[in-house]
Parts: sequence; structure tokens; C-alpha cells
Amino acid sequence: MEEEVALRERWSHKQGTPQTLEHASKVRQGALARLYQSGAIDADQLASGVAIREAAHRCTAEVLIKTASLETRVDGGRKGDGTFYEALGAVRSEVAYTRWRAAVQGPVGAILDMIVGDVGLASAARRHRMHHDRARRLLIDALDLWPRIRAAVRKEIDPAALAAAQAGII
Repeated sequence: MEEEVALRERWSHKQGTPQTLEHASKVRQGALARLYQSGAIDADQLASGVAIREAAHRCTAEVLIKTASLETRVDGGRKGDGTFYEALGAVRSEVAYTRWRAAVQGPVGAILDMIVGDVGLASAARRHRMHHDRARRLLIDALDLWPRIRAAVRKEIDPAALAAAQAGII
């Protein structure tokens, strides 16, 4: 009983159940989440990192599929279930990821290690033989670059452009 009271008192300043907060405090968070918790990056940069990681996983996962059909990659039909717009988002994400990788300044491998590989900042800096301050600066610049590239791709690839590209394939 005393343990429960102590647990509630320990987490009374936070929103959520004390049990969930206690469990989460013992789980080792990812590299970007730790940078966010320490204040090294902000919430927008953390969200950019998550989006980049998802785009990278999507791109690399598709490389593993052994098919030549583009229909499995992009659905050309406009269905009421939102499949077309989901495919549009996937295409935009892949194009943005490709452009982002090309636009990133510095060693892309170090930045991808930190974002996609979930390698800590100090470990990535050591692995790529650079000072941790430079690694942090490159990471922050890369995270800040993502929303600008994503916005440019969103303007460029609209439903009409995707439909026109699909018409050329089909």
C-alpha cells in the first residue's frame, strides 16, 4: 500500500497513470527521444526524425520485394477508402527522402546512423571521426531541412501529377 502511495506521489506532477509513467521511465528510449528529453532538439525536429526514419524504412523495405509490378507500389484507382491518397503520401514521402538525402550537408552516413540506425550522437560522432558538437550541428541542420523539402514536394506532386505519371506507366 505504501509503495502505491509513493508511486502516485512520485508521478503526481505528470499526466498519465503512475504505473505507465513508472514503466516508461525504466525503458531505454531511442537516440532521438533522448536528445529531445535532454533539450538538444525540439518537438518539431523529433517529428522530422520520425518521419525520415519511416520514409527510409519504407524505401528500403520496397527494395526487398522481388516484383517488377508498379501496381503493388502505387494504386492507380480512386477508391472511397482513401487508398489513392495513401499512395500519394507514400510517393511524396519517397521523393522527399531522396531529395533530403541529396541535400543534406556533411557525411550522410553519420546522420542516417543517428536518425535511422538509432545510434546515439556520441557513438555516431566517434564512429565517423568527428567532434560531437559537429555531429549535433549536422543532425539539427538535417532535421530542420526535412520540413522544407517535404513542403516543396507536396506542392510539386499533387493528385493530378501522380495521376498523369500513372497514366504514362499504364
